[in-house]
Amino acid sequence: MAKRFYSETELDALCAEEGPMQPLAYTLRSPMPQVLLVTADPRLGEGGLAVRTTTMTPVSWNPYTKAISIPLDDIKVVRALRQPDARCVLALPSRKLLRQLTICSNKLPLGISEAAVARFKLHKSLFVDVPSIEDCPVNFECVVAHLEEYHGHLVAFLRVVGASIDDAMLFLERAEIVAIYPTNYADEVVREDGSVRTRVSLLSDLFLRPTFPVAHKRGWYGTFEVWMKDLYDEEYLNLDEYNRAIAWHARWQEVFADLDAPDRARLRADLTNLIRLIAHQRWEELHAFLAGVQAA
Repeated sequence: MAKRFYSETELDALCAEEGPMQPLAYTLRSPMPQVLLVTADPRLGEGGLAVRTTTMTPVSWNPYTKAISIPLDDIKVVRALRQPDARCVLALPSRKLLRQLTICSNKLPLGISEAAVARFKLHKSLFVDVPSIEDCPVNFECVVAHLEEYHGHLVAFLRVVGASIDDAMLFLERAEIVAIYPTNYADEVVREDGSVRTRVSLLSDLFLRPTFPVAHKRGWYGTFEVWMKDLYDEEYLNLDEYNRAIAWHARWQEVFADLDAPDRARLRADLTNLIRLIAHQRWEELHAFLAGVQAA
């Protein structure tokens, strides 16, 4: 398959020339999770309550922090986020709220609340003074931890201090939950009359990830050390093999940044072979490999 390569300067020029929805930029843009941001500007009373679509990125799990970006010309939302000790809510919309998503993707004038126009039902948040959206199955109550301007956008780091979830969600299978959240921002289509229509994409098939013993029992929260301990506890590894794997990993962390370390290449090869054999569940070869290394 042939590849085309573009420099930063060429990308900037092509996107500026073709427009954001033309072939190059369209191809380079991947769907992004779309949520609803609820902010309140106390200076505007009820009209200062804004609900805006935005894309969201998890930043940290501890403390639980998410990042969003808002165009600087979205005055109503930007002013609210810049309030001292600002609070906000991130609400996860379902596929039933596509009409409301379209409404909230538009910036309504100061004094007019998107919540009222979209006919959202709101409920009182427990940890912040900004209301949550009853129509959304999950709401995250947040404090603004950090703001940064970047190329025409205000990037906000939001620390989650509380959450609410519909009871029914607690008893659903993962595939059912995924089907509720199709709201990935895909693109915008400019119609002949000049109006802009936002389109969202649907989540597709779920693929099973590797499970224990070829992966961590704890998923993304697992570590190499915990994985090896689980393998030892379940008798996939004996004590000598477990100690060998842990020693290799500890030494690898020590020499990782030292490209001139004499044992770095060997450690890399041994760890790669160890993980490869476990991933393919070739246990007899694994035991023979570890025994051969120990004998050497």
